[in-house]
Amino acid sequence: MKLNRLLLTAAAALLLAACDPGYDEEYTIDNRSSHDLVFVWSGSWRYYPSENGPNFDGSYPVAAGTKATLPFAGGIGQTGRDQIRFSALYGLLGDSVSFVVGSDTLTFYASDTLGADSPYNFDSPRYTYDELPGPAGGMSWASLTFRVDDAMLAR
Repeated sequence: MKLNRLLLTAAAALLLAACDPGYDEEYTIDNRSSHDLVFVWSGSWRYYPSENGPNFDGSYPVAAGTKATLPFAGGIGQTGRDQIRFSALYGLLGDSVSFVVGSDTLTFYASDTLGADSPYNFDSPRYTYDELPGPAGGMSWASLTFRVDDAMLAR
């Protein structure tokens, strides 16, 4: 009888763990321009990389020719193309996003969902979407990469 209870408890624990897979989401700025820039977001998400690292409260520097990846969402469940777009829009981007280069600022607003250069146009060719499948059939990891170049910054 004790063995049956032990086996049932172990099976229940495995079943519960299998039903609640975890997921992670990342947002990357790929700065292909010849300028260092600062990516500024207005969403509620804040970046705290580690106890000893710098915290970025709504802005992040991205050097010319480099990528900056912000792990901004995660939890129990799964992700996918629609989920990461939702997370990016409401958790990270917020009402406006700016790219600051020296004393110049290029700002985009959430209402601009059709502009070719707008970070709010998730169907723009500036975006790349990547994902990794999870154990329960959904995606356990998803990433949106937004490409910035000199042509965009010259607006």
